[in-house]
Amino acid sequence: MVIAAARDALETSRLTVVDPARGTIVDELPIDDATAVAAAVQRARAAQPAWAALGARRRARLLKRARREMVRGRATILDHLERETGKARFDVVGELMGVCMNLGYLVRRAPGWLRPQKVSTRPLFGKRGRVVFKPHGIVGVISPWNAPLNLALGDAFPALLAGNAVLIKPSELTPLAVRLAVEALNRVLPAGVLQVLIGAGDTGEALVDRVDLICVTGSPQTGRRVMQRASQRLTPVLLELGGKDPMIVLRDADLERAANAAAWGGCMMTGQVCMSVERVYVEAPVAQAFTQKLVERVQALRTGFNGADADIDFGPFTSPRQIDIVERHLADAVAKGAKILTGGSRRAGESGIFFEPTVVSNVDDSMLLMQEETFGPIIPVMPVRDADEAVRYANQSVYGLSASVWTADVQRGIELAQRLDSGNACVNECVVSAGIPSLPFGGVKQSGVGSRHGGADGLRQFCIRQAILIEPRKRKTEPNWFPYSSRRARQIDRLIGLMFGW
Repeated sequence: MVIAAARDALETSRLTVVDPARGTIVDELPIDDATAVAAAVQRARAAQPAWAALGARRRARLLKRARREMVRGRATILDHLERETGKARFDVVGELMGVCMNLGYLVRRAPGWLRPQKVSTRPLFGKRGRVVFKPHGIVGVISPWNAPLNLALGDAFPALLAGNAVLIKPSELTPLAVRLAVEALNRVLPAGVLQVLIGAGDTGEALVDRVDLICVTGSPQTGRRVMQRASQRLTPVLLELGGKDPMIVLRDADLERAANAAAWGGCMMTGQVCMSVERVYVEAPVAQAFTQKLVERVQALRTGFNGADADIDFGPFTSPRQIDIVERHLADAVAKGAKILTGGSRRAGESGIFFEPTVVSNVDDSMLLMQEETFGPIIPVMPVRDADEAVRYANQSVYGLSASVWTADVQRGIELAQRLDSGNACVNECVVSAGIPSLPFGGVKQSGVGSRHGGADGLRQFCIRQAILIEPRKRKTEPNWFPYSSRRARQIDRLIGLMFGW
């Protein structure tokens, strides 16, 4: 079987990339071993100082020109992205659009955000303070297979704008579009500033061992391994990990909109999104009506082979391993009393792994389907007594990435959203908050460490904040320098009482 051959190829010196819809080989690439990683880091270290010295404004101009080259080569990039992921063309072009828009947002603002900041030096009057934003040096990006371009370049672009050199290690399942995009960008960027490394776990480990900051998007298991390895050198990490994202539907919600959102949020990209709607809690009085509408929406979804002219809503699983998790979660739920209302099985007779969009009822929080990240087009629906119970269930999770609240009372929705243990929350919307560059995106609990986006703070994640204190006056000594005196100590003692003792 071609997929099995691709897995075996990971043990050799070449990486086989498979089309998950057709089961055919798309390309074979040489794997970068530890020696190749070391050479790439050496090239990056040689190129980075000159790149940083250009200044933010010139770096921004070069990245805009580089984006133009990437857009001109988009036909090949998009075709390969579609082939290696199996995603619908709409999701593929949407991914590239998001990358381009995010860079546009950053290049307009980065020069101002990276300018040194003046800060107060009180209680030391007469001195000057400033904070400068310096690059870390070499940033490593380990990106996943579900949104290869967005999640690789989404970290690479702000890191580059901040003056770092960047090494990207895309998923071994989906390296082609990232490699092609970087080739296009490098027609403008200086040599060595942006590079791609091909490989699996060994390549990623070698990268973690040599960079100055590591950014990872992946599972909590991957995040823990990276954090443990990075701790050996005290390398800072940014981790965006998994989610088990809850959707809370209150009795006054627009059920039509909520059902449409659940169908899209649960099944887009075959449910292979960390912000996917993975569990739905609905107030009991409207649970039946909501579930009926949701089943109707899900039954209308189209899955099949992707292609530029294919009118499908989602394609196959990108990773062949994902089907094992989905089927295990469903089997556990059914064994514990859950009921599959529609879908529930893979489509037979296909070369790829296509799974029917699925709605499940009679679920409870003892089931794996409500506890572990499923990462498939499965939407479990659970009635609850009221909003308080919904929030309690939503927060009973080791994950805390994204969540949504659906209600006609927007202010109440905001209040409930603030009670949720999640790095991101929406009111009457879902998933798309991750695509807003001015909003921080990150998780709590086992969903991650740190955040991306978020305006100036998001860009400065890729900087070292250096504090500088300046004495501009010509002074021979300072009141706090030697020699000490008991008289000065008594004066400070009395001052503490006057200032803080009342």
